[in-house]
Amino acid sequence: MKNKNGWLALGTVIGAGALSFALVRRHLRVQAEGLAWQKQHRPALNVLACPDCHGALTIVFLAGGDGYHCSNCQKDYPVVGGIAHFIQPTELTGWNKRFAAMYDWFSWGYRAFSKIAFAYIGMSEEEARREITDRLEPKGGRLLEVSIGPGVNLPYLVRRPDVGEIFGLDISPGQLYRCREYVAHRGWDTQLQLGNAEQLPYQANSFNGVFHLGGINFFNDKKKAIEEMIRVAKPGTRILICDENEKGAQAYERFLPSFKRVAGKQRPAVVPPVDLLPPEMQEVRLFEVWNGWMYCIEFRKPGGKEVA
Repeated sequence: MKNKNGWLALGTVIGAGALSFALVRRHLRVQAEGLAWQKQHRPALNVLACPDCHGALTIVFLAGGDGYHCSNCQKDYPVVGGIAHFIQPTELTGWNKRFAAMYDWFSWGYRAFSKIAFAYIGMSEEEARREITDRLEPKGGRLLEVSIGPGVNLPYLVRRPDVGEIFGLDISPGQLYRCREYVAHRGWDTQLQLGNAEQLPYQANSFNGVFHLGGINFFNDKKKAIEEMIRVAKPGTRILICDENEKGAQAYERFLPSFKRVAGKQRPAVVPPVDLLPPEMQEVRLFEVWNGWMYCIEFRKPGGKEVA
């Protein structure tokens, strides 16, 4: 018996040592890849803007590294680990604050949950994500994903010949850190920003494709977020806004206790915010995707048949 316990203890020690070694190796790899990715960081002054006044930004040196400065508002926005920070999470309020915090801790298991969820609804992840991303028409131009999360849509965009530079924004630092780790490992030159969809840190008419997949149902101000996506899109751009419908929200409540806790027992029923679109938007469509678990609002910003 003593012999057996001895071997068990030895095996435990060896196993713990091997796990620790693997974790250290992974940490060093992630750190090296992250530094390499940060060296690719470009100022993007032709695209970024102050989220408050939409004015031009300049590059400044702040404590700890580079950043952006708005001379109109006299505000500084730091760049942390290659990610420009246009919000302070501690200053968030309402739904934005509650869901940003939920997505921070959920970011660790988001990818695994996605695979399980797609198996549950009877689709492959590629089939589901391409059902939405294939509808974009960037025509070789710049693309923006609002609420990029850990970057799960990027594999279906990065290698497309009609997709140019990709920008991704999220309100959750945790999701963006996972996304940075992912794109750095893949060697993708994706521009990431921490910001609020209701105050996008981009100049008007900057993107040839804009889409949002998941989150708008619980934004503080859905109308403002939609107006911002339209503002930063070029004339003629197709815009997609998708999120879970009421059926999908109820499924989240069953399988994700944290979702129910954050949304609250008396959460409002999910209604696709198609009525919040400005009346001048063109080619407006509302339809279901992901085998009826999500809605998708598709429309085009007026001003030109072709995106230039």
